[in-house]
Amino acid sequence: MSLNIAETTEDAPEESPRAQAQDRIAEALAELSDVTDTPEGLQACASFSPAEVDFDSDAWISRLSDVQGWLRFDDDLSNTDLGAFTRSLAKNLNFVPETQGIDESNGATGLTTEALERLAERAERAARLKDEFIAELNADGGTQASATASWSDQWETEGDDEDVSPEPVTAKADVWHIFQLTKKKLNLTPSYQRGDVWRTGDRQKLIESILRGIPLPSIILLRKGGAVPDDVVDGKQRLTAILRFVGKHPEALARVIEADKAKPEARLREKFETDYPQFRLAWKSYMGEPLTAKLEDDYYFPFRLRNDKNGVLVGKDLEPLRGKYYTQIKGRTIHVADQEVTVEELFEGAPDYKVPVIEYTKASQRQIHEVFNLYNKQGMHLNAEEIRNAVFHDVELTRAILVAAGDASRRARIEDITPSLVNVPGVAELGKTLADYGFGAARYRRTKVLGWIIAVLVNDSGDKLLPSTARHTDDLLKRVQDDNSHPLRVSSRLADLFGLVTQAASLHATYDELWPEKFRGDGKSSRWQDLQLVGSLVGIAIATAGAPDDIEERIEANAEAIRDAALNEWTRPEKTQTRTQWDFIARIAAGVVEKLGIDITSASEAIRSRFGSSGVESLLLSRIPARGA
Repeated sequence: MSLNIAETTEDAPEESPRAQAQDRIAEALAELSDVTDTPEGLQACASFSPAEVDFDSDAWISRLSDVQGWLRFDDDLSNTDLGAFTRSLAKNLNFVPETQGIDESNGATGLTTEALERLAERAERAARLKDEFIAELNADGGTQASATASWSDQWETEGDDEDVSPEPVTAKADVWHIFQLTKKKLNLTPSYQRGDVWRTGDRQKLIESILRGIPLPSIILLRKGGAVPDDVVDGKQRLTAILRFVGKHPEALARVIEADKAKPEARLREKFETDYPQFRLAWKSYMGEPLTAKLEDDYYFPFRLRNDKNGVLVGKDLEPLRGKYYTQIKGRTIHVADQEVTVEELFEGAPDYKVPVIEYTKASQRQIHEVFNLYNKQGMHLNAEEIRNAVFHDVELTRAILVAAGDASRRARIEDITPSLVNVPGVAELGKTLADYGFGAARYRRTKVLGWIIAVLVNDSGDKLLPSTARHTDDLLKRVQDDNSHPLRVSSRLADLFGLVTQAASLHATYDELWPEKFRGDGKSSRWQDLQLVGSLVGIAIATAGAPDDIEERIEANAEAIRDAALNEWTRPEKTQTRTQWDFIARIAAGVVEKLGIDITSASEAIRSRFGSSGVESLLLSRIPARGA
């Protein structure tokens, strides 16, 4: 029997706006509960599913109360009774008076559809800012304090979307040569723009990208009309970098022109435009101040390219540009956008390389504030895992980590993504285990942890100290990507590796009594913290590789010793810098193996034999010697 799709769709009742808002709220609140780390002052709660946010009962009230800290309300929600709760919620949703957000038409106190819509918007915003908090916390150098401050600032600066202008906005998209931007009168500092936040390294990387022909994101301008400079709505940091590099920043030019008038004999403007190193010497001689990096930043003067052999300026065209100023390389020929041009033609001519520009031609000042806020909200950067998945997606190991962590699309078939894992027993449960430990699906947290564990097990850094977590994982994937004969390109070895990790994770979860809450939590929640999980799971994996035949008997016989060490020996450092993180992980992993009576050197050899390399020695090398040792 066939279905008439058109008739089925036409006859189906349309879901009401009220029901749609409730669904959005349920999804967002569940996402807010699915997190381990929270901003300072927020209490983590037990995770729940969208189905548990039940609007047909009072269940949604308790779920909303559980995560209200993430929603950053002005006042705590009242828990006196249903009426008080609803009134306090309506007030926090900016209904004045709050009764305008309350619906009592059916004899029960609830929210109006408009109030539900506002709550859905706020909950979705909270979920997005939660993701940004986690991303900053997990970035190199990120701390709970810094991530909390950024999270709080975002709430303060974004505001609500209540006061919007109904008039249409007119804009056009085009691509411009760089010189059209450097010669155009621009207002780089409209009221809604932040200050200059890029460092020299950021600017150098931007220029290197252009020299390599990498397309830039859109520059967004607001045309003001007449002789008034156009506002730079988005792209200020990029434009500032370009203007400074080619010596066309208006503040720099103004300062040089003024100095040139004061000291005409120094020919400062001529040297600034033709030979910047000579200009620097002349400035010191005639103006009486050496041009330090700080002073050049203050004056918006040019900067040189990186002189880094490990950087991206490689090849016969680009290597000669290292460490040079624009005036020194203008005549050099390079290949950009499949075209041979000089550096000067790239920045001051009409080559094929162009920059996308969105130009607003009709928008009020009030509307452009709206536009700027919109781009800010859409501007969450890719985190390390998202970038890694794109850069190394051709490597099956990358895809295998994604699938095993449970972060791949539910619609995708495992045999299409990573055929090596099809017959690995229990691999489908690995992601669920990580989720049960409190690692949610947001922004590939499980993928990060699993990649971390695998890199620790098999990536040998030689005699070098281990780098940051992200770099260590990237290093492993790059080795596999660059070496066609790498052992982890072999399907059987890849399956064996994930079989070992899956077995270790199963043992780790089965013998839950080994890990007291004090060890795995952070004092606010009993959920696992990443350092404790990586250290203990890697320890179980190393031990399993070293004694595969009797690993369970060893765990059962030494459970009390491991639990005691977890309680009293393995204390998380107060400052989790890269070195102390690795030291903590190494002490846990080595301690687990030792408590199980397994020789860690022999276990490392077993790993090397199976997978072609072992990361155990690199991990042990990262331990910080005790004072006096």
